[in-house]
Amino acid sequence: MSQAQEVINYHETTKHHFHRYARSAGYMDWANQPNPFRIYEGAEVFPLPLSGGQLADIAYHRLYSSADILPQPLNISSLGSFLGLCLGLSAWKAAGGSRWSLRINPSSGNLHPTEGYLILPSLGELPSGIYHYNVFHHALEKRIGLPENAWPLLKTHFQGAGFLVVLSSIFWRESWKYGERAYRYCNLDVGHALAALAYAARVHGWRLTAITGAGDDQIAAMLGLDRTPFEALEEEVPDLMAWVAVENCSVDISQTLPDDWTRIFSSLKMDGHPNRLSPSTVDWSIIYRTEAVARKPPTPAMVYHPTDRPVFFAPPSTCQAVDVIRRRRSATAFDPRKNATREAFLSLLERTLARPGAPPFDAALMGPAVDLLLFVHRVADVDPGLYFLIRSGEDLAPFKSIFNSSFLWRPAHPGLPLWQLSQGEVTLEALEVSCHQEIAGHSAFALAMLAPLKQMVADRPYLYRHLHWECGMIGQVLYLEAEAQGMRGTGIGCFFDDAVTELLGVKDEALNSLYHFTIGHALEDQRIQTLPAYHHLVR
Repeated sequence: MSQAQEVINYHETTKHHFHRYARSAGYMDWANQPNPFRIYEGAEVFPLPLSGGQLADIAYHRLYSSADILPQPLNISSLGSFLGLCLGLSAWKAAGGSRWSLRINPSSGNLHPTEGYLILPSLGELPSGIYHYNVFHHALEKRIGLPENAWPLLKTHFQGAGFLVVLSSIFWRESWKYGERAYRYCNLDVGHALAALAYAARVHGWRLTAITGAGDDQIAAMLGLDRTPFEALEEEVPDLMAWVAVENCSVDISQTLPDDWTRIFSSLKMDGHPNRLSPSTVDWSIIYRTEAVARKPPTPAMVYHPTDRPVFFAPPSTCQAVDVIRRRRSATAFDPRKNATREAFLSLLERTLARPGAPPFDAALMGPAVDLLLFVHRVADVDPGLYFLIRSGEDLAPFKSIFNSSFLWRPAHPGLPLWQLSQGEVTLEALEVSCHQEIAGHSAFALAMLAPLKQMVADRPYLYRHLHWECGMIGQVLYLEAEAQGMRGTGIGCFFDDAVTELLGVKDEALNSLYHFTIGHALEDQRIQTLPAYHHLVR
């Protein structure tokens, strides 16, 4: 069996169906719930400032503006604010004697399989090295010290000052609850985290670029993940690496890694021992088999430069970027009595379109391949019904040829690639395909993210991960824009995969649904107390 077919088999095996769900434990094994915080015991710790940088006056709409944001100097203060705005805590919640943390980057089930690492130059008292970001303590743990001759190599290769950031995943954190479907969710979470990194870089006047040519083994060797003594089934696997340019941000940087870097970095001494996350683990072997065949080798860079397009619905200008990023939450219920405005609805959709210099899609991961099927319920001056947003190109013909022949294909707004497919109530359809969840029907609108999965992975199985990353990035865009528009969003990982394509009349797996999302006016649970993100720390 080919590697591509094994990836497709994983996706088929882990589909939810009306008559059965994908395999999971079937209950919550609270005694073995994974610790959401990775700590490297014995590593030297460098606490980061809890606030830093002059960011409060940057309006939200400037995230997407072509106007430059004054770059912050790279120091331990700006580094602390950068990490705090992408991978850090956003709040604590408390109710009924229980307490749990929330993060800037959302995660399926709030389980947070994504870990973050930095490869840094010397910054005053912080020596040049490879660091793990300790989210709980908002601190850096030094895993590897870099020799003096290492950093000039990086700076020359990437044509200026900056640093590398790396994301990795711990599958057990998700599979503890979601079983075999967890591999999907881990990759969606990577996409959310990548978008959060891109937004945090933009707020600081920096620019993040994905190193799309890097191979997983290269990244693992540079970080030492391939020789770290993780507990069984608690290991971290590399996801992606990105360069954050802090000057010369308009320069196109190299998106590959030199071959000799693996040899140089793999010989360096490592410090720290990973903490154990659970007393006992369960081996969902299908995840690890799929991860093995979907690993990415070193490749030429997947260069992507979005084309410019006019802006019809500008993002809100009355709120601050930092405030929007920090108050992002996942809604647990929506008020079905409230409508979204037409302008807010179209602005939300327009933010998902890639534009030059606009995060998160300027991270240059790959060209857009995910399109959006919309279930519109309560949007003022927009007819309820099914709509389709084509993000992946301009051509209608491929979709018309595989969709239900009765669809209208009526333009919804001049200049936007948004098409009305049908008119009429679609609340029940939205509920049904999203595992009968009320949040998909009580919102202003819901959506499914669709991609030609089989076509994309045929020659490059690792693109299975990239497609999910793109979906997570779209989700993060929707989260922030919803907050800025006075609404709230929620990612939905539970959906009946085939029911979506059947609704469209799509045959032969020409498209697959990879992620669902819903947006509306949130109903807040007043019984839950909110506490500041780092109230547990004293600096």
